[in-house]
Amino acid sequence: MDVAFQKDIYEQMAPVWSGTASRDFTAECVVPDAMPDVGSVVDGEGIVIVRGKDTQTGSVTLTATVSASVMYMPDGGGAMESVPINIPVELKLDTPGADTDCQTVTRLRIRTMEARMINSRKLALRVDLDCEAQVYRRGKIEICSGLEQQDRSVHLLTRTAPITTVTDVREKSFVVTDEYQLPQRPERLLSQRMEAVTEDVKYAAGKVVFRGRVRAGLIFAGGDGNVYAGRYETEFSQIMEADGAAEEVLPELALMTTGAYFDLPDRQDSDGKVSVEIHLVAQCVCRRTVEAGYIADIYSNRTALVSERAGLPMAGTVQPISMRQTVTGTMEQMGGAGEPVSLSATVGSVTVDSCTVKTAVNLRVICRQGDSFALSRSRLTAEFTTDLPEGTELTGVTVTAADLYCSAVGGGLDVRAVLQMDALAVTGSSVSCVTSVTEDQEAWAAQPPAPSVTLVRVDSGADMWAVAKKYRSSVEAIGAANGERTEGLLLIPKAR
Repeated sequence: MDVAFQKDIYEQMAPVWSGTASRDFTAECVVPDAMPDVGSVVDGEGIVIVRGKDTQTGSVTLTATVSASVMYMPDGGGAMESVPINIPVELKLDTPGADTDCQTVTRLRIRTMEARMINSRKLALRVDLDCEAQVYRRGKIEICSGLEQQDRSVHLLTRTAPITTVTDVREKSFVVTDEYQLPQRPERLLSQRMEAVTEDVKYAAGKVVFRGRVRAGLIFAGGDGNVYAGRYETEFSQIMEADGAAEEVLPELALMTTGAYFDLPDRQDSDGKVSVEIHLVAQCVCRRTVEAGYIADIYSNRTALVSERAGLPMAGTVQPISMRQTVTGTMEQMGGAGEPVSLSATVGSVTVDSCTVKTAVNLRVICRQGDSFALSRSRLTAEFTTDLPEGTELTGVTVTAADLYCSAVGGGLDVRAVLQMDALAVTGSSVSCVTSVTEDQEAWAAQPPAPSVTLVRVDSGADMWAVAKKYRSSVEAIGAANGERTEGLLLIPKAR
């Protein structure tokens, strides 16, 4: 007996690999001859600029540059100086199953940065980078949903289940520009840092609409000889084409910085504005949930059928989650009491345990102490606990420092950071579905003959499919023989 199934096909971008990696990179630089000797290092700041992303068989390679500056106080006193230093980065991830036809979504960020003095003419910078990647390949899901040819002796139990597929993975490059008004006309930039975050992502009629902001921090020497620092924000909004027609799609977005330029005004200009140009790439993963029909069970009243089965991942809900938490602490001022000039933060490793997200934020405060500057550090921990149903998983988790505050109190520093956690909450399970069947004639021959009619007491709520299968009948035949009753003493006619 040949049983051929009709199959429903769902196109998708199938997940191939997902993972994270952390790497340390170091570089040294010589202080230019025109600059004074190093007396003490103040701090290092920088931006990670992604140069390339290459997916090959079994690996994904990211190339980038950490564009940084090391600030120091000269030996013997004087104004703060800054030395630029670029760290080339090549980060290779082993990604089993990947090949050149795959598409990769990556996030690359700085977890910590530390500058030190080797000697009075040489500086060193160490950067700890965190990389996250997901690899997708275009494919399809095939689900058996019915018989190619109807056979009255073969009975199917068909059901539906919601399944979630990735419909599209694509990128869009865009540029954010602005002018930052500074309190003094800048003579030179001492350091710059920035991050880009998304705040709202929506899908409508084949387009992904997203908005967010660029947060930048600048330290500069003013024309009056003093050092100034400021934090600035620029909002942006973009539209990206995406597959999915008019169906409901849930998009997830990741940003990469591919260029960052901060240009000082001409010397003759007195307005004190810095021109900013940030190059970004938005990487979008679009998901949709559809009701898929599948075969939950099968039997025949003419022969014994042995079914092969597989688990079908069933999506319950996929929803965005956003939470904020304020962490506070007190740090000791290094070198004595001083006035806070600059406050910056980097988020450390992010761990996800069930529906709890844990991380730490590394805070750095530069304080003015007379004619000099010193750096103080603090590490604060945070835990986000979500009230989600059992079996829910958090994916695409990001934590950013949304707002920072600092004040000098009694010789120390009170610091506060507002952290924002964003993720997708996926709740689901799996169902067992029939993928193929084979005939077992020996098993059928070993079964005793079934009577034409059997009288059976059936409890309320009993599975009539199981009853029909056990007595070689059908749900329809049982209903017809008992006036559609489904409990009590029922006549179970043998199917013909």
